[in-house]
Amino acid sequence: MGFFYKHNPKKFNYIPRYFDPDKEAWEKKKAELGYDAKLSHEDQLRMKMRRSWGTAKEEESAEERRAKTIRRIVLGAFVALVFYFVFCTPLMTNIVSGLMGK
Repeated sequence: MGFFYKHNPKKFNYIPRYFDPDKEAWEKKKAELGYDAKLSHEDQLRMKMRRSWGTAKEEESAEERRAKTIRRIVLGAFVALVFYFVFCTPLMTNIVSGLMGK
């Protein structure tokens, strides 16, 4: 009778999970303030490390952002100026020909 045996279908044990970003943010905020939170041990360690290493990137002040922007603009202008002198003026050709002895 093994020839006519029908196998039972395998069970699919899927447990749906619901992700609520607002609830997760609330739990993190409670943990930061020191209240009882339902965060895992790993998440609690992550929060402690963030606090001990300084402020998060989102908490950058307006002055820091302004300073970074000015720094980028100055660096960009310097790179553009060097590029101009190297490729658009005869200065580099004179220096190279002087070094080659021509």
